[in-house]
Amino acid sequence: MSYATIKTAVSKSETTILPMLTSMRPAGSKAEKTFIKEWITPLGVEADRAGNLIKRIGDAPVLWSCHTDTVHFRGGRQAIAYGDGVVTLHDTKTGPNCLGADDTAGVWLMREMILAQRPGLYVFHRGEERGGIGSSYIADTTPGLLDGIQCAIALDRASTTDVITYQAGGRCCSNAFATSLAAQLLPGFKPCDRGVFTDTANYTTLVSECTNLSVGYYNQHMASERLDLHFLYDLRDALLALDTRDLTIARDPSAYEVTWSKYDSWDAMDEDNETLVSLIRKYPDETARVMLDFGLRAEDILAQVRFDRY
Repeated sequence: MSYATIKTAVSKSETTILPMLTSMRPAGSKAEKTFIKEWITPLGVEADRAGNLIKRIGDAPVLWSCHTDTVHFRGGRQAIAYGDGVVTLHDTKTGPNCLGADDTAGVWLMREMILAQRPGLYVFHRGEERGGIGSSYIADTTPGLLDGIQCAIALDRASTTDVITYQAGGRCCSNAFATSLAAQLLPGFKPCDRGVFTDTANYTTLVSECTNLSVGYYNQHMASERLDLHFLYDLRDALLALDTRDLTIARDPSAYEVTWSKYDSWDAMDEDNETLVSLIRKYPDETARVMLDFGLRAEDILAQVRFDRY
């Protein structure tokens, strides 16, 4: 589907989300800056020194979070396919390495909420896919931005049911909060303690309740990634109707509760990386086949290496 064809899609929502999904934008790339200029700057946001885009509407004690970068290996435009309410890559074999619904879906949801003037502090984070660069900057350098914020809700989780209660091995929100939030969302939403990482994990010592919500994408970071637009539109409607006054704030941000000992520290993740390097050296042919199955190609890897070095 070409960009011009996408712009003639029948519904207003589709003419927004579909062209957004044609953007491949690694962190710091020219394509990311172009995307921000087209879709986020017109919302009246302000940029901090880390490039985070911030807008406050009213005084509701909630932070809404998404990120502007994707894990594409190169920037530019990509062709997508759309049918039966599902968006995928047009070419999953020789095309780009992922769709980028992670986190274009979250960006789209926050745009919709801002356009509807829903109260809250909105932060479009930079560099999430590089380890949470933008949110680390806020937590370490400008924590005053979060004064008065009682809950930080990221729109950056796969599937359609999760209200995340743990990230990176530590509790990020209480079960009471997750349950009260799930009750105002779509059927099937429930607390989930299997979160990995998104930007709100960096705010857990500053904000009582920090979570991440499923936004309808699957197989993120892979060529087979897909986005359920029917779910995305329904979630948008639920978020627009959300009453933050009915959310239960219970967690003590000064407390630290661990669940997965494997991910208690970044050192453990570094050890996992060393193990991965050893496996690649031991099984190079098998690793190459797996990478091809996931849609990774030699030129994509070389492009990423060059980007990292730059």
